Amino acid sequence: MMTSQTNRLGTGGLIDRSTPLSFRFDGKTLVGFKGDTLASALVANGVKLVGRSFKYHRPRGILTAGSEEPNALVELRSGARREANTKATTAELYEGLEAASQNRWPSLNFDVMSVNQLFAPIFVAGFYYKTFMWPAKFWEAIYEPAIRRAAGLGRAAGVSDPDHYDKA
Repeated sequence: MMTSQTNRLGTGGLIDRSTPLSFRFDGKTLVGFKGDTLASALVANGVKLVGRSFKYHRPRGILTAGSEEPNALVELRSGARREANTKATTAELYEGLEAASQNRWPSLNFDVMSVNQLFAPIFVAGFYYKTFMWPAKFWEAIYEPAIRRAAGLGRAAGVSDPDHYDKA
């Protein structure tokens, strides 16, 4: 098990190397250890690409080890308990964790929206307020829905949270 994790130190830290944990990232089954964060387990497994940038969909990897991490935003779990925009550096690894990269389609390695990089000179802040104003009928019917679908990082669950809480 340790031989496949060439990026992991053999000793030290607060990781219990005697307790392996299986988890999934973008559908691929990987192994970490008790005490790992999702980010440390991904790095140990040689995963370098964890997401795409918001506007131009440029490749993003893990940059820091703490809560200041700007790049490694992932989606945890699935179904009604889906939680978007979780920092991989603060998510504790547990057996059966399901995580997915965000802001990519159809996959992290081949993101169609990365073509936005080619149009960077015209994608200045607020460009769509001037560019997509004519014809006026197209704004609500075509332009705005398309821009909204392309914007944002995580996806909402789409179904009600099955858990109950004391306070909102």
